[in-house]
Amino acid sequence: MQSRTDGCTVVVRPRAMFRASARRVATLSLALLAAGCGSVEASDRADAGGAKAPLNPPASRDASARGDAARQTDKDATAEKPDAAADASTTVPDADHGAPSTTYPAFPVDVATVVDNGGPVLAAPEVVTVTWSTDTEAATWNTLGDAIGPSSYWSAINSEYGVGAATSGTANHVSITTAPPPSFSDSDLDAFVSAHAGKDWPASTVNTIYALYLPEGVGLSLGGAADAGGQDACSAGVGGYHTETQDVNHFVYGIMPHCSFFQTADIELSASHELNEAATDPHPNTNTAYEGFDQNHLAFEFFNQFQDELGDACESFVEATDTTDFTPYTVQRQWSNKSATAGSHWCVPALNEPFYNTTFLASTPLDSISVNLSIFMAGNVQSKGFKVPLHTSRTFAIGYFSDVDTNGPFTLDIQGLDAPIAQDQNGNNINNGTATVTIDRTSGVNGDIAYVTVTPTDYSSLGVIFFYVRAVLPSATQHHYLPVLISQD
Repeated sequence: MQSRTDGCTVVVRPRAMFRASARRVATLSLALLAAGCGSVEASDRADAGGAKAPLNPPASRDASARGDAARQTDKDATAEKPDAAADASTTVPDADHGAPSTTYPAFPVDVATVVDNGGPVLAAPEVVTVTWSTDTEAATWNTLGDAIGPSSYWSAINSEYGVGAATSGTANHVSITTAPPPSFSDSDLDAFVSAHAGKDWPASTVNTIYALYLPEGVGLSLGGAADAGGQDACSAGVGGYHTETQDVNHFVYGIMPHCSFFQTADIELSASHELNEAATDPHPNTNTAYEGFDQNHLAFEFFNQFQDELGDACESFVEATDTTDFTPYTVQRQWSNKSATAGSHWCVPALNEPFYNTTFLASTPLDSISVNLSIFMAGNVQSKGFKVPLHTSRTFAIGYFSDVDTNGPFTLDIQGLDAPIAQDQNGNNINNGTATVTIDRTSGVNGDIAYVTVTPTDYSSLGVIFFYVRAVLPSATQHHYLPVLISQD
């Protein structure tokens, strides 16, 4: 968003949260355009059902999603095969289909990373928990704020990004005894934090995060007051956000509303998401830190609907939440560049099962492609994908891999072609292109190779076709994904 409320948790009714973010595409145009710059299929990645967050909602940016309702995402592996055939049914002569391997992963893994844009992170976060005395769950929010910082969970999700243990305690518990208004707008809350931080609330340091929990029944509207055209956050699927005040102090804060359909676990999940992102990207409006996938992996932006801070990157997965990570709280797993590039779980703490997926192969490198994001004021953005002329077929290789033995094969299929590719800044769907996509080997194990053949029949208005290869291991909780972009330019 240009002027935005960052760190938004998007809710999928009634139990899941998708993030809504207005800031993403504007940031994309700066971060990725300078470097180089989706849609998620509801049937799989949000398989519990749920509202999709607009790419550019009014004034809120980062949304942490409730992944508890089983949202899954896939990672694909693609490598170009020379000799693109003239028809989609043509097979590749003498195709090398690899062989099972005991080297894990069998291939170097091509995966996105969340970029360090150079802004500060919070080396020693201090959590100030702000509640209202009318909130019957205020004690839970206070103990969560105290316990999360020293936990192994916090270390697992933050240590690779330069964020240390967070601290809190009784002195950092703020209880507001005056009655809250029936509803806050995001601008009201910004002014509210500015008015109290360092006055009747503990003073802010460079490491302070103010975590505000709205009581049940208190509304939250985005983009102004509800009677002035603001959008109801809960109805829009926004379950929380983090940002910084617009005044000269740039106080860092997160907002956790209590939507009527939320349970305690939903708010805990949102808080873990927003506290993590407030620590790893505390100043998203003025000095961005960890935000945005790298230039070569624009396909991941489409896969994640352009929501791409460290919490956002994992909120569409079943494995995003697991109460055993931080008992007794329900918290969200967060993206790990280190684990993903090693060919293991994208989100940590790691799920207690094999990580398995497909990857593009270095022997058949991807093309430089151009994606028309002018509708998002980002112009033509360069990334990596496969160039395929309309009505012409192209075949590329992908390698099956896992981080340990999967004790049997996993299967592949194609997802995402039938869903809108994105939404414009007014929330209108942008249709995907159309193509015939086939995989010649839909079952395999670490070391096997499959060939994907794509025949475009119509390109989207963005000049691309998006899909992902889904990997499914019958014994696993989580599916995994390989996002792919096809372009004619």
